[in-house]
Amino acid sequence: MDDAQTWTLIGGFLAAISIMATMLLRLVDAKIDRLDGRFDTIDTRFDAIDHRFQAMDHKAEARFQSMDAKIAAMDAKFGAMDVKFDSMRTEMNTRFDEVNRHLDHLDGDVQALTRTVFRREDG
Repeated sequence: MDDAQTWTLIGGFLAAISIMATMLLRLVDAKIDRLDGRFDTIDTRFDAIDHRFQAMDHKAEARFQSMDAKIAAMDAKFGAMDVKFDSMRTEMNTRFDEVNRHLDHLDGDVQALTRTVFRREDG
């Protein structure tokens, strides 16, 4: 083999290696593009899931606020009931005090009558 054939063989080998390297790089690039497409799809799905979770959070927050409002309304009603019970308790205590006063007067009257009756019998 002379120099021209050797260099032709080396050039052909380098051309074949270059073509194979180019094809390998194109194949890798195509695979990477496919993976990028899949990752974009996954990102889109995650974004959709994030939106769903945000919607669920908003619904839950709205429900909690509604429950807080209802609990506050119930607390107000219980507060009003406590005020009514306190006023009823005060009124009942006033009435019981009045009854006790009447009973004390009646007791005094009974004692006076008893003394009068027993003095008459003793007398």
